[in-house]
Amino acid sequence: MQTLIRHNRDLRIDFFRGIALWCIFIDHLMIGKLRLITLKQYGFCDAAEMFILLSGILAGIAYQRTWTRDGLLAARLKMVRRAVAIYRTHVITYLLFIVIVGAVLGTLNPHGFLEYLYLDRFSLHPVRSIMNAVLLRAQPRFFDILPLYVLFLILLSVVLPLIRRPRLLLGGSVALYVATRAFHLNLSGTETWFLNPLAWQVIFMIGATAPYILKAKNYWRGWDWLAVGFSLLGLAETHVPHLVNLVPSALLIHFEPDKELLHPLRLLGILAWAWLAWRYIPARAGWLQSRWARPLVLIGQHPLEVFASSILLSVLGAALLAAYPGWTSQFLVQGLGSLALVASAAVFAFSASDNQKDRTRSRVTIAPEPTHEETLVTV
Repeated sequence: MQTLIRHNRDLRIDFFRGIALWCIFIDHLMIGKLRLITLKQYGFCDAAEMFILLSGILAGIAYQRTWTRDGLLAARLKMVRRAVAIYRTHVITYLLFIVIVGAVLGTLNPHGFLEYLYLDRFSLHPVRSIMNAVLLRAQPRFFDILPLYVLFLILLSVVLPLIRRPRLLLGGSVALYVATRAFHLNLSGTETWFLNPLAWQVIFMIGATAPYILKAKNYWRGWDWLAVGFSLLGLAETHVPHLVNLVPSALLIHFEPDKELLHPLRLLGILAWAWLAWRYIPARAGWLQSRWARPLVLIGQHPLEVFASSILLSVLGAALLAAYPGWTSQFLVQGLGSLALVASAAVFAFSASDNQKDRTRSRVTIAPEPTHEETLVTV
């Protein structure tokens, strides 16, 4: 596994993105004891916010670097090609998803499974349902993030020149977020999306602008304490049922911050986590290359392929747990599913390594070695 990991990167991003992908898979199963240790149990936000934020950081660094090296048009073309690749993966995954759902219904036939997957109208209008998903008008369960990522990359390609004026770009993004929450705005034709892209874009744009806003090396120490305090508050509030007899009721938040429009508590929660991770985990921390961290780093280095695999595994796993909800099934589905994510990442890493070797052999001239800065972050 060590040879499959690319070390010329910021492994913090890969590690935490790996955690986010694993948590998304476990949370999608809806049943199982491992759901008690995923990120949603430790604050107001969950793995979706973490994944979008890290994707924004990577996109902001990589495509601005391409702009500097090859020009603005080349950077925009690269972003569009990446968006097309993600969209293509989304469509292929959706078609495989439909095949697996059909096989599950024909064998296990779990009660209410189509309604659970938001496919209750599929049997009445299958062609229309497929076209709506392909055209990003509607998405079944588990398909929230990839369409968002496609839209955000296209949006960033449009506003990329503002990346060199990050405070202006971030200010516009925050203004759109506030207007979306205040007036319940939404993109036309995406009303059936679970996550509102006009609200969630603020996380992506915060990530894209953060490397350029946070260039200073001296920060007010109070930000660290505020981040710690808010993180502890989120941890306490997510365990309200265990605290009602220990803490005055006035100090507890008795509601779950809405995810669709990205409640401010969810936004502040992920920002507090990110701030503390950035401040106190070195980019070259030794434990990031330890044996126990390698599977998560490997998963995080192949997010698109692993996320697509996790969707298909989630469908099969959710069906098995619905039909056989016992402890044995939970152990097998969650354990084997987690191993399958690592295996899929290893397969894609090995394939990417072979392709890179083939391209290297086919070159007529020898290119100069890339600098560390050029290879630190790739998307």
